[in-house]
Amino acid sequence: MRLLPTEHKDIMNLLKAAGLENEILLTKKTGWVHLKHKGEVFSFHRKKVMKLENGQFSDTVEYYVGSPRNPEKLADWPHVAARLEAWLEK
Repeated sequence: MRLLPTEHKDIMNLLKAAGLENEILLTKKTGWVHLKHKGEVFSFHRKKVMKLENGQFSDTVEYYVGSPRNPEKLADWPHVAARLEAWLEK
């Protein structure tokens, strides 16, 4: 999974605001993005879903946070960014 420009910008801004831009290890594995800091991990995944509704295809984007084995679905990117901000404040 490649980060969207808005996702990258928001993540970098949150890291700078927390003073951690040089202390976080960001890795991508099996479609999940993992941010690691002092043994703690924040993970999220973006999934594009195509649905057939009333004879029309529509694309939607779903976001998940947590672990790949037990993900929690969030409504959109701002909710993921808010959860990341709370994690950085720990």
